[in-house]
This record gives sequence, structure tokens and C-alpha cells, in this order.
Amino acid sequence: MIKLTLQSKVNADGKLVLQLPLEFANQELQIVIHDLPEETMPTPEELGYPADFFEKTAGKWQGEPLVREELVECDQRIWDIE
Repeated sequence: MIKLTLQSKVNADGKLVLQLPLEFANQELQIVIHDLPEETMPTPEELGYPADFFEKTAGKWQGEPLVREELVECDQRIWDIE
């Protein structure tokens, strides 16, 4: 018995398209569907920021344009991890 777990999203028409590996071709399968809990992003407050922190700070830099300097070759290091 082979167990395969796939995660896919149902489209707006309620259709789900699954493409399975060829090893399942011409076989009778039992398909079990489980809904997944929706993952939510933490709020700024949950991350320790004031509620309007990002609105007040994002895109507010008014100094000289930031310029990335040319990258230089760094020292090669050998790490012995045991």
C-alpha cells in the first residue's frame, strides 16, 4: 500500500484537478479529502509593534538614495563540523 499526500486548492468553480505520478496509472484509488485550517498572519500588535507602525514607517526614507556597494570576494573558510 502506498500513501500519497497532496495539497491543492479548489478553484472558484469548485473544481479540483489532481495530477498523480504514473505509478498510480490504471489503479483503483480511494481519495480522502480533509480541509485545512486557514493560516493567519500575526497582527503587528502580536509581533510587538504598535498597530500603525508599518503604515507610519514603510516608504518614509527621505535621505540620500541607498546604494549597494560592489561585492568583493570574501575569505574562503573551511569549517570542520563533527
